[in-house]
Amino acid sequence: MTKQRIAYIDQIKVWLTCLVVAHHAGQAYGPTGGVWVVNDDQKTAWLGQFFFVNASYMMGLYFFISGYFMVFSMQRKTNLQFLSDRMKRLGIPLLFFTLLVFLPFNYLASDRSLSIAAFFVDTYFKKPPIATGHLWFVASLLLYSFLYILIVRVPAANQGNTKPFRFWYVWVYIIALSIVTGFIRMYYPVDAWRTWLIPIEVAHLPQYLSLFFIGTIFNKYGWLNAFRRLHGLLLLCVAIAAYLIAAFIPSTVRDYWITEALIESLLCVGISVFLLVFFKYYLNKTIRLITLLSENAYGIYLFHLLIVIAIQQLFATVLVSANLKFLLVTLLSIALSLLVSFLLRKIDWVRRIM
Repeated sequence: MTKQRIAYIDQIKVWLTCLVVAHHAGQAYGPTGGVWVVNDDQKTAWLGQFFFVNASYMMGLYFFISGYFMVFSMQRKTNLQFLSDRMKRLGIPLLFFTLLVFLPFNYLASDRSLSIAAFFVDTYFKKPPIATGHLWFVASLLLYSFLYILIVRVPAANQGNTKPFRFWYVWVYIIALSIVTGFIRMYYPVDAWRTWLIPIEVAHLPQYLSLFFIGTIFNKYGWLNAFRRLHGLLLLCVAIAAYLIAAFIPSTVRDYWITEALIESLLCVGISVFLLVFFKYYLNKTIRLITLLSENAYGIYLFHLLIVIAIQQLFATVLVSANLKFLLVTLLSIALSLLVSFLLRKIDWVRRIM
C-alpha cells in the first residue's frame, strides 16, 4: 500500500479487514449464495442479512480506499516504477496463492481425471473464483491499476479542494450506479462469476470499478474531508430506510430490474459515507492495537481464508450453537491471521511485499 497514513482511514481499513474475516467465518453457518468448503450442521438464519449488508458496501469501500491511496504511491514513482511495485505487492501474492495454494488444494479435492495443468485451465475459465479464491480482490486491484495508468497516465497532485465538492454528486452517483448495475444484473445475477482476464463477479463490477476510480478523484480534489456529520447521519438514515423497505416490499416490486440495484446502491453509499464521517469525527486517533492491525491488514487478508477454513473444520463436530461458533471462528481467525502476518513480516523481503 503506502506509508501515507490517515488515522481514521487506518481504523476503517481495520474494520473492513475484520469484517471480511467475519464474512468468511460465517459462510459455514449461514445461507451462503456461493461455494464454501465447510458446511456445518449448525446454522443461523440472521447471517443471511449479515452477508447481504456486508456485500452491499464492504468491498466497494475497500476499493475506494485502495484507489485513494494508490494516487499517493503514483505521485512518488514513475509509471514503470509504480507498475513494478504493483506487480511485486499484488502480482506475487496472486501467483503464490493461485498456483501454490488453491491449485493443489482444489486439485486434491477433485476426481483428478484431468492433468493438473488442464484442471487449472478448467477451473480458471469455467469455475471462477475457485482458482484465485479471495485473491480475486488482489487481481482486480492489479487490473484496475493498469487501467488507471492507461486512462490517466500521471495523477495530478492534490491541490486542496481546487474543485469544491457538491453533495448532489452523491445522488447522481447513486442513480447512475443503480441504473448500470440493474441493467447488468438482468444478464449476470449476484454470485454469477465470469473470467474476463481475471475472475469477476459481474453483478458488482460497476460498484467496485467506479468506487476505485472515485477514490482517485477524491484524492485529486481533496474531497476526503468534504462530508460533514449531517451528511453521514442523513445517508445512514437513507440506508436504514432502504434496508427496511427491502424487507417489506412485495415480490413483484422486489423483482423489478432496478429494485435490488437501487437498494444496494443506497446501502453502499449510505453506509460508506457514514463510516467515513463517524470514524473521522469520533475515532480519528492512533491506537497501538489498531496500528498493528492496520500494518498487517494486507497480510491478514491474504492468509485469513485458510485459517478460517481450518478452524471451521476443527469446530465441525463441536456441539455448540452456530452463533458461538461464528463468534469464536471470527475472533480466532483474526488473532491467528495477525500472528502469521506479524511473524512473516519480520522477514525483510516478505515485508516489502506485505
